[in-house]
Amino acid sequence: MGATRSDSPLSYSPEQLIRELELRRGEVEALQEVVRLLAPRIRDTALLISVASILRSRFGVERLAYIHTFTPQHQPKLAYFHNFPSISQEALRECVTYTTTSVPAFDSFLRHMGVEIVMPLGRYVGPSTRVRIVEPKAWWLLGQFADNEEEKANDLLYLEIIGSLITVYLENTFFQEQQQQAEILRLKQQAQEQEIAIASRIQRRILSVTQQSIHPRLDIATFHMSHGGVGGDLFEFIRLNDQQVLFYIGDVSGKGVSAAIVMSNVQAQIRTLAELEMPLPRLLNQLHRRLLQLYGEEDGFVTLFIGILTLNGQNLALHYLNAGHQPAFIIRNGEIIELSATNTVLGLALLEEFITPEREPLTFKLEVGDMLFAYTDGLIEQSNSQGEQLGIERLQSHLKGFVTSEAEAFLSQVRYFWETHKGELPAEDDISLVACRFL
Repeated sequence: MGATRSDSPLSYSPEQLIRELELRRGEVEALQEVVRLLAPRIRDTALLISVASILRSRFGVERLAYIHTFTPQHQPKLAYFHNFPSISQEALRECVTYTTTSVPAFDSFLRHMGVEIVMPLGRYVGPSTRVRIVEPKAWWLLGQFADNEEEKANDLLYLEIIGSLITVYLENTFFQEQQQQAEILRLKQQAQEQEIAIASRIQRRILSVTQQSIHPRLDIATFHMSHGGVGGDLFEFIRLNDQQVLFYIGDVSGKGVSAAIVMSNVQAQIRTLAELEMPLPRLLNQLHRRLLQLYGEEDGFVTLFIGILTLNGQNLALHYLNAGHQPAFIIRNGEIIELSATNTVLGLALLEEFITPEREPLTFKLEVGDMLFAYTDGLIEQSNSQGEQLGIERLQSHLKGFVTSEAEAFLSQVRYFWETHKGELPAEDDISLVACRFL
């Protein structure tokens, strides 16, 4: 479609003026149809199919393609094409280089496809009214759309207006969807943070209770800090009877919510088995089987130091098993006694029976004034600004200089030593500290 006119407007006859009016009215009606399409929320493909139908009927456009960059990575996307052969990636890359309405070069990919005009669509950036350079957001590829050059020049203006309308609409829709997705993501993150905050408070209540009332002969202090709000460290003192208290400290592999779920399950299992007065070897076997069920095909494990404190008059003793956990220490008058691992970690599918029932726990004779100190690897694996880990040797050396005192004061010294080592660096892992002095 297009309007033909004489060289001079003065030569128009009334019939020609009426014909010119009809042509212009048809062009305006085409724009109105396109604008009507922009009102409802329709997908870009349906919109482009409808617009292409209008362009074929009103402007005689036989070949048409629309490319835009309204994608998350702002990569060019072929949104619609009609009567062109399959458009290659080379043709797409060539298309997006155009910033002015142009005829493709004779030997270009676009020209071989039958493209007569490449029209960039976007915000006008100059430099003059005669040279229309745009910041392209989309492109029309046009072919076979006018019978002569005069019609082609006339129709290009309307095709540019229609293309710009579509581009503005699609760009606004894209930004709106991006904002909605960002808001949905923000709300999800907010909800997740709130859930983690609640879980963190609950976990702190479970782990950070000093449990001073567990037994009158135990002076207990604890410290716990999760790396990501919640974590996989666990520890507890459980009174079995007037003369025995079960103690454990452990670390679930991994971090965050998944480790916290395993941690809570392990803690519940230990409490249940302890109430049944199950011997330590059987308790570890049951716990090992439960972890195999929990992890299934997943890789995971738990380290655990567990023991029973006997508090009978002058008969003080610790009966313990250490399943791959960091060595606990008994501090006695400046001497550091190490309680190293006796077994491998729990939860690895190596043996059906984790420990043979006949295997007895190790026994360590305690004295009044001894300090039991246990921790998770977040303490010794913390790096300083030089990239050096705190390490067991440095910890032991420092502990020798500590004066055995109340558990809370002792633990404060350990925390100060750790914080001084890491300086301004963040904690690299969950950290739990337990001190217990025997009265």
